[in-house]
Amino acid sequence: MKPNYLSILTSFFISIFCVFTFFSCNPTKTLKPDEIFLQKVKIKTDNKKIDKDELYRINKQKTNKKILGIFRFHLGAYNLFYKRVDNFKENIGEPPSLYDSTLTENSANQIGLYLKNRGYFHNKITYSTKLRKNKVKLFFDVSTGVPYTINELTYNFQDPSLGGYILYKKNNSLVKPGINFDVDILDKERERIKKILKERGYYYFSNNFIKYKVDSTTGNNQVNLELQILNNKTKDPSSENSYNETNHKKYAINNINVFISKNIRNQGLNNFDTISYNDIVLHYTNKLKFKPKMIRHSIDFKPRDTYSLSDQNSTYKHLSELRLFKNISLQYDEIDSNRLNSNIFLTPLASKSFAIEGIGTNTGGDLGVEGNVIYQNKNLFRGGERLTLKLKGGIEIQRLVSVSTNENEIFGSPFNTLEFGPEATLEFPRFLLPFNLEKFSKRANPKTTISSTLNFQQRPEYSRSLAQFSFGYFWNETIFKKHFVTPLNVSYIKLNLTPEFQTKIDAENNPFLKNSYTDHFISAIQYSFILNNQEINKLKDFSYFRFNFETAGNLLSSINRISNTPANESTGAYDFLGIRYAEYFKTEFDFRHYLNKKYSSFVQRIALGVGKPYGNLDVLPFEKSFFAGGSNGIRAWQARTLGPGSLPDSLTSTVNQIGELKIEANIEYRFDITKIFEGAFFIDAGNIWILKKDSQRPNAEINLSRFYQDLAIGFGTGLRLDFNFFIIRFDLATPLKDPSSDNPKKYEVLIKNTTLNLGIGYPF
Repeated sequence: MKPNYLSILTSFFISIFCVFTFFSCNPTKTLKPDEIFLQKVKIKTDNKKIDKDELYRINKQKTNKKILGIFRFHLGAYNLFYKRVDNFKENIGEPPSLYDSTLTENSANQIGLYLKNRGYFHNKITYSTKLRKNKVKLFFDVSTGVPYTINELTYNFQDPSLGGYILYKKNNSLVKPGINFDVDILDKERERIKKILKERGYYYFSNNFIKYKVDSTTGNNQVNLELQILNNKTKDPSSENSYNETNHKKYAINNINVFISKNIRNQGLNNFDTISYNDIVLHYTNKLKFKPKMIRHSIDFKPRDTYSLSDQNSTYKHLSELRLFKNISLQYDEIDSNRLNSNIFLTPLASKSFAIEGIGTNTGGDLGVEGNVIYQNKNLFRGGERLTLKLKGGIEIQRLVSVSTNENEIFGSPFNTLEFGPEATLEFPRFLLPFNLEKFSKRANPKTTISSTLNFQQRPEYSRSLAQFSFGYFWNETIFKKHFVTPLNVSYIKLNLTPEFQTKIDAENNPFLKNSYTDHFISAIQYSFILNNQEINKLKDFSYFRFNFETAGNLLSSINRISNTPANESTGAYDFLGIRYAEYFKTEFDFRHYLNKKYSSFVQRIALGVGKPYGNLDVLPFEKSFFAGGSNGIRAWQARTLGPGSLPDSLTSTVNQIGELKIEANIEYRFDITKIFEGAFFIDAGNIWILKKDSQRPNAEINLSRFYQDLAIGFGTGLRLDFNFFIIRFDLATPLKDPSSDNPKKYEVLIKNTTLNLGIGYPF
């Protein structure tokens, strides 16, 4: 799309936003004579320890949603189309918030109750209004008073045998003398005690058997707590109003039965075949398609073990992680006063599948279409081994670098890049190692992955053939931490440059660029760590951190030097299989923090990567180098057109711009427009650099004294279509500070250079 069209499109979006904002500035336009617009709600508290966001959430008098805390965009849409009856007004628009004195009174009561539950028994909530015409501002004044604290905690066990389990873990108690009286903490303590006892065999124990007796007469704003563990009560059949009290029963596992069938509910026990293996009994229909060893390995308890809640949960987790069963159910039958039969019901998924898929692609801002033919066997050797065979092909619109003809077009279309090839991946649900890690395996859900790829790519500038093989491991340290280790990742890359592109490379007379586009072999070792503390289906702030490290060529280099292998006379470097191999290390980290609200989120991201070539090849291979720009980076520049450093435009090669160091920071504000449409505002900053000074590319190397000058800054707005299973993203981005300009320190809004980015999914 030409820049002038982008300017028109940008102006259009800005105009639409301004129109909606204008109509939101007159919020009382659609009010009835007796209605009052709720313009503002302000809550003031004298206690910094109170979470004000929680008070606003409790308040039932809500104002209209605002974008960036300023613009009532949705109210503007409602006012603009008020007289129309259609989905547009209903889906995007939001009617004006009205003041309701009853809701205000309820809000004050709810805030007071919230504070009492947190120990502020003598709180005082007042509210006032400031009315101007038919608009009102509502103010809550929250005085918490002195909180009540816990003076003494005692225990009352109707069954003394339970006391040992609870008092043994007393140091882990959430309720301790000196802390504020807090109902939430008391409830969490009940849950903790329940888990302790269910872990010790008390299968039927629940929170209902834990009560608190509160004595607030001690004075000095203190309470004494008595934590009571009650016995089980059963109705006395001989008397209508009488109950019998009995101690809680402790259970052990008796038999373990596993039922495997596609239709378990309609199967009689006589229809199952049976096999015993290592203390479990497998009941199955037709043919047993799973190795008993795999099933047994996933079950974390055995006969005569004391019932344990954690064993039950981890068994369910391990069976789920096999991804072989559609439904998993664990049930227990009481056999006598202290024994349970464990019954595990499994409904298998189809083990083989065949699929054809077509998807849109976006590689660094280059749009394309990809089609895949996929065959999958989820249980190749009957042990949960997952084989995936994929034949992929795609076409893409690549930014032309040095060609000016249409001879690269495919089928007369604007697509000028073709890519196809097969992939094969075999995943084992365990470590393939010469030694056994049974306990570690049960806890960490390890996997071993073997994959191979053959790929051919025809681009306007060159054709590339790739053969790749990798062998690696993956495991979970916790539910939030993941590790990836790839001890073997080899790639054979062969490039065939077009004469026009070869001429361009030769004309550059730059060893860095020339070596970046040569045949090479990569033998790498990789490690990755991911920390992601997001809790699914919970509206909470969370962070994401990813760290990668990769090194290549060290083993081959050591072998060549030890064996005194002669170097290639023409290059002065060592070869492997007749081709020069790369030697480098590369590391990256990416940190993101997400601040989530009900209708909006604010995302902050910083990413850094550095790669250092050495030894056998003095540049990073092209596919291992860093680039800036594109739909997932600094969006005001197209992919591979920014940098390195503040290299002037007059010296910038028309060859893709790559570097050895990348620093990037982004902030993005996302807000809901409708259930499907989402808007965004963002600012991106960063660049790429080379590590060593290059006389042919002045100011391209990293230099701390010139760092600010080298930074590129862009800003923009976006529209996203969220279909739950995927997101289509449109981002308009404009340069604000261009390091390649004549004055790289100058801030200037370059509307004519606005870039439209189309992406799949969020940028980060």
